[in-house]
Parts: sequence; C-alpha cells; structure tokens
Amino acid sequence: MKLLLLSYIVLFFGICTGFSQETNNRVIKKRFQERIDEISTLQSSNKDSVLDLVANMMKIAHSLHDEKLLASALMTKATIESEFINQDQAILTIMKALKINERLNNTSGIGEIYANLGSFNYRKSNFVEATKNCLKAIEITKKRDSATIIFAYRRLSDINIKQHNFQDALKYALLAKAFVTKNTPENTIAKNALATGNAYRELNDFPKAESQYNEATRLFKKNNNGFYLAFTYYEQAKLYYENDLLKSVDFRLKAQNIFDKIAPSRLTSASNMGFLGKLYVMVAINDSLLREARNPLIPKTKPELLQKAELLYNKALTIFIEKNSTLGMLSVTEFLAHVQALSGNHKDAFTNLLASKKMRDSLFSQENKNEIAKLMSEKEVFQLKSENEKKASINKILVVSAITLLLLGFLGYRNLIHKRKVQNLKISDLEKDKQLLTVDAMLKGQEEERSRIAKDLHDGLGGMLSGTKLSFIHMKENLILTPENATQFDKSLDMLDNTITDLRKVAQNLMPEALLKFGLIEALRDFCNIIQSSSKVTVDFQKLGLNRKLGNTAEIFVYRIIQELVNNAIKHARATEIIVQIAISENKTSITVEDNGIGYDKSTINTKIASGLENIDYRVHYLNGVIDTQTSLNNGTSVNIELHV
Repeated sequence: MKLLLLSYIVLFFGICTGFSQETNNRVIKKRFQERIDEISTLQSSNKDSVLDLVANMMKIAHSLHDEKLLASALMTKATIESEFINQDQAILTIMKALKINERLNNTSGIGEIYANLGSFNYRKSNFVEATKNCLKAIEITKKRDSATIIFAYRRLSDINIKQHNFQDALKYALLAKAFVTKNTPENTIAKNALATGNAYRELNDFPKAESQYNEATRLFKKNNNGFYLAFTYYEQAKLYYENDLLKSVDFRLKAQNIFDKIAPSRLTSASNMGFLGKLYVMVAINDSLLREARNPLIPKTKPELLQKAELLYNKALTIFIEKNSTLGMLSVTEFLAHVQALSGNHKDAFTNLLASKKMRDSLFSQENKNEIAKLMSEKEVFQLKSENEKKASINKILVVSAITLLLLGFLGYRNLIHKRKVQNLKISDLEKDKQLLTVDAMLKGQEEERSRIAKDLHDGLGGMLSGTKLSFIHMKENLILTPENATQFDKSLDMLDNTITDLRKVAQNLMPEALLKFGLIEALRDFCNIIQSSSKVTVDFQKLGLNRKLGNTAEIFVYRIIQELVNNAIKHARATEIIVQIAISENKTSITVEDNGIGYDKSTINTKIASGLENIDYRVHYLNGVIDTQTSLNNGTSVNIELHV
C-alpha cells in the first residue's frame, strides 16, 4: 500500500514538473514572438532600439533549443543587418539559417531564404547573383508559399529595371500579381502595384504608371505603412522628372520628410537625398524654374540650392559607403561631380567623374547582362527537361506493362518514340531560342552602351566643358588684359567651343537624338543632310510607302545598316553621289543604297570593308532579311535589302 502511494506521489510531481516546464516554454515563446513583433514595428525608425531587440530575440531563441525558431530568428536578424549594418554581414547571418533549414528539410524556409539572399545581393548591386537567388527561390517554392514567390518575382522586376530590360521588368511584376490570392495582405498587394507602376513608368506608359502609384499610396496610407508610403512618393517623383520638374521636387520632399522621421539612415533615404540634390541643381541652373518654385522648403537662390545639393550628396554618400551599396555610391558620385563643376571646384569634379566611370563600367558590363539573360533561358530549359524526365518515367511504366499485352506494348512503343521526337524538337527549339536570347541581349547591350556613352559625353563631359567655358568668360570680365592677351584668350575660348562641338558630333554618331525623339525616318533624313553639308558628297534621301513605325530594335538596326553603307561609300568607294531609299509596306521594309564610287571586287575585298559588311549581314539576318549586292571595279555599287519587319 505504501509503495502504491509513493508511486502516485512520484507520478503527481512528474506531471506537475512537466506541466510547469511546458508552461514556461509557452511563456518564453510568447516573449520571442513579442520581440519579433516589436522589431517589425521599429525596424524603419530606431536603429539602437532595434539592435537591442535583436540581441534579446537571439538570446531567447538559443534558450528554447528549437532549431526552427532559431532559423526564423536568424532570418529576422539578417533582415535588420541588411537595413542597418551592411549586406555582407546580412548574407553571413542568413547562410546560418539556410544550413539549419537544409538540415530540417524545411522547403518553405529554404525558398524564403533564397528570396532574401536575392534582395541582399540586389542591394549590393550584384545583379547576376541576385537573379540566381530569386530563380532558386521560385524553383524550390513553386506554389507552396505564394508570399515567397511574389517577393522573388517582384525582386526580378527590380533587377531588370536596373539593367534597362523594361519589358521583362513588367513581365515579372505581372507574374508577382498573378500569385495574389484573397488571403494576400494588402501591404503585399500595394508593393506589387508599386513595382508594376515602376515598370510602366520606364515603358513611358504614364497613365498606367500613375494609376498603379495611386493605388499603392491608398493601400499604404490605409495600413499606416509610413516607410513604403515614402518609398512610393520616391518612385512617383521619377514619373514627373521629364515634364514637371517642380512636381517631382514636391514628391521628393514629401518622401524625405517621412524618411527623416522614421528611417533617416536607410538606403532608400540616402537615394532620395541624392535625387533631391540633383533636382536642386537643375532648378539652380534654370532661372524660370527658380522663379516658379512655390514650395517653402526649396532654397530661394542659386548658391543656396547648390550648397544644399552638395550637403545632401555628401550625407547620402556616407550612408551608401556604410551600407556597401555600390550602385548608390555610383549615382551620388556622378551628381557630386556635376555640382562641384558648377561651383567651380573642377579638380574634385574631375576626380569624382573618373571614380564614377570606373564604378559604372564594373556594374553595367556586357558580361553581366549576358550572364543574366543566360540564367533566365537556362531556367526555362531546366523546367522543360524536368517535364521530359517525368514523361519518360511514365513511358517506361507503359513499356513494362506492354510486355504482357503485345498489342498494347506495340502501340505504347510507337507512342513513346513519337513523344521523344516531339520533346527533342522542343528542346532543340528552346536551345535555339536561348542562343537568340543571348545574342539579343548582347546586341541590345551594345546599343544601350552606345546610348549611355553618348549621354555621358553630352550631359556629363559636355556639361563640364560648358561650365568651364562659362567660368573662363566670367574670369575674363574680371581681369584686365593687354590686347595681345585678350586675343589669345579669345582664341582659347574658340578652341574650347570647337572641342564642345566635336564632342557633340561624337555623341550624335554613337546614338542620334533624332532617332530617339522623332523616329527612324527623321533620323535618316537628318543623317543624310549632315553628310551632305559636311562633305562634297551629294546624298539623295527618298522615303516611300507607309508611315509605319518599326520596333525599337528594328529601327536602330535599319539606321546602323544605312549608316554603315553610306560610310563605306564615302570612305572606301570614294563616291560623290549617293542615293538612299527606304520603302515601308504593311509587313516588309526595303532598303536601297546606290553610289557612283569605284566599286570593288568581291574576291579581293579588304579586311576593313569585310568587317563592316559582316556587321550589315548579321543585322539583316537578325531581322529575317535578305541582301543583294551588285558591284564591280569602277562601276559603282548597288545594295538592295529586304527585311520582314
């Protein structure tokens, strides 16, 4: 009896002890969740408080001895480190969470980690690695966790905007929207609207962009999300940059007012400071804008505007350096060079201009663009091969079953052979598409690089030279010069004028402004007029057929083809008369370029001419066209091209 009573007592205390331990664990887990909620609330405002909460959260997570909770805590810590410390530290922390989730085989957690890795590498401006991370997140997650897929597609849209692949940016923004369900939080829907607005803005569809921004603003205000409300103002300001500069300034100021209160040291705040400084410079150099400015926060004089702009640039640069954001450092360094040139500090301006060029060449190299295009196409190939492997498994089962039934086996075998042929054809087609995608990315990259260099020469170096000229003119007004020195000074100014003119000609050859603003026909007419006015060659330009606009890529290629043919006629054929004719029908474009030059023998063509003709031939075949060249020595040259565009 005593033994039985003792057993009851031991059992009772054991139950009480277990209950007490379970209750204690529930209390600790509750505290853990409270810390996560507090961090989420404060992460955009108080750096010190957030870091203290993160340290407390990690202490609780380790005390619970729960690996899943520890992985969740590490992911939260990495997010905070990305915002307040730097991206490298955030990546080191989240890799610890990845190892835990891989050990636990937690697929959902692994997908979320790769999506966050994509975000961290995006902020580092490592766009190739960010693309790999986002594609990996989508591949792992599939439809098990729509929140992760939405985030990954949205980040892919951001990456493609940075790479100037705006059509792909819109595609991924719309894919993010496709995964929205009735349970998706309104903040996520608002972020999708913001990303879609950005893509429409870059594609110059302003009504759709403004509609998406207004929807994002409404939802962020409704959910009291101050940071993303400011971020929406930050992006919407870009919409009015070209046509309503003062409205763009107003949106930048609205965004900065919020950032200064809740997130003064975050990357987005620094970026907004940089662009606000740029707008101040543009107002400073435009007297009419300065007179029209009504916002009381805008400085009233040119010196105050330039001084405020330089202050904003330096403050932003400090944050970008601290957060190891190469893209941010690039943009602010370019802006800083410009304002220093305007302020007369040409030495520092030149130093910053060289530094920004080095960073830009590193970030936007053609190698990066080709690698991203390759990753996108390889993902599609991988998906198709996975489908083929599944179908092949099904076919094997059919073959095994067909052993007992000869007729079914024969039909199954024929079906298997047919399906394999179809799949092999699909794979072959996809490989060809992959090659075309890579080539297309390379060609687009070349034209984008031409456009970028032309813009840098015209707006950057051209602006600095113009500023230098103004400085010299101002200096002359304040100096007493002898007549001989005054004459020499004026000659120097004339030389500077000639340099500026030559620089603009180089920029014009790289990417004609007429092509971007007025289209192909006006650009060709302008090109022919320039050739005729600057040489002794008569160029007769003729346009026939419809006034149909070609695609952007087709227009650039047609322009380059005609440019190469005319230049060949002048440089190599020594022609004095050239006829350029373009005829556009509903589905075809015909080009004819004839000259009265010395012609050439196709069998003995020299290397320079051959290289130019290869470029022409490549572009013609890219546009599904054919080329016919009639020429011989001393009988001129006639080139006829028919393109299916």
